[in-house]
Amino acid sequence: MPEKKEYEKLNRKLVIGFAAPNTWSASILASVFGVALSFALKGLWDPVLSGCMIIICVLMQSAANTLNDYYDYIRKTDTLENCDDPTEAILVYHRLNPKSVLLLGFAFLAIAALPGIWVTIKAGMVPLVIGIIGGVITILYSYGRLPISSLPLGEIVSGFVMGGLIPLAICAAFCGEVDFTVLFYSLPLILSIAILMNTNNLCDIEKDVPAGKKTIPVLLGRKRARILYTALMAAQILCVGAIVIFYFPKGALLLLPIIASALFFVVKQARLPLDADTRKRAMAGIVRINFILGLGYVAMIIIQGFFG
Repeated sequence: MPEKKEYEKLNRKLVIGFAAPNTWSASILASVFGVALSFALKGLWDPVLSGCMIIICVLMQSAANTLNDYYDYIRKTDTLENCDDPTEAILVYHRLNPKSVLLLGFAFLAIAALPGIWVTIKAGMVPLVIGIIGGVITILYSYGRLPISSLPLGEIVSGFVMGGLIPLAICAAFCGEVDFTVLFYSLPLILSIAILMNTNNLCDIEKDVPAGKKTIPVLLGRKRARILYTALMAAQILCVGAIVIFYFPKGALLLLPIIASALFFVVKQARLPLDADTRKRAMAGIVRINFILGLGYVAMIIIQGFFG
């Protein structure tokens, strides 16, 4: 008889590792932005509803992180040879049952549905429909023979779902209707998520090529991908400036120091090699830039809500 394989127990520390709290800032910022936009445009705010929506978004991102780790392990995209950080490839460094990790990913989605039921009762079906769309895309991002994460659509889709659909769902929950102008106001958030994913893909080019992934950096090559990367960061700054000046002018007093701070770090970011060796620095750098621009954008919108 074949020897039964011994697996490690999926403990609390590992569960938190798969959830990857260090990545939650993106979904939390998108959620807070949706709340701020509802307040600025309609004067509407509900702390309990806001909290529930933020929890749902964090759980859905935890599901996406877990499922992505699972499928990268199954497809052997992550191996001991190309992953030197145990926190970035938990399945590679721990003898865990992959099926347990897959179930954990779906468990995060199931838990997210619990506050989702309350939100549906409170705010109607529209946020639920948007949430279901986001959940399906979360699964398809990593699942299948041609997952979204392996295609040139990865950055665009993740940016649209996290940076666009989250604020759209939150505004719909507060206002009771879908206002697609929210997607326009969300452009800086959409770009920030897309750039975050693009940073990761740039640093992973050498790992993604043999794995058969067709991400934008893989297709463009490192030199042209870096040019696009810098252009996207510049577009994000211009987008924040233009929207604030024309639509939230009361908050424009903060615009100059925020953009100046972001530009300082953008220049530093553009000088990084953006390869496997500088991956941690690159990811930390783009999170910092997104935090400055995103939080500043939210603050300017809130000022408009108070004094507009």
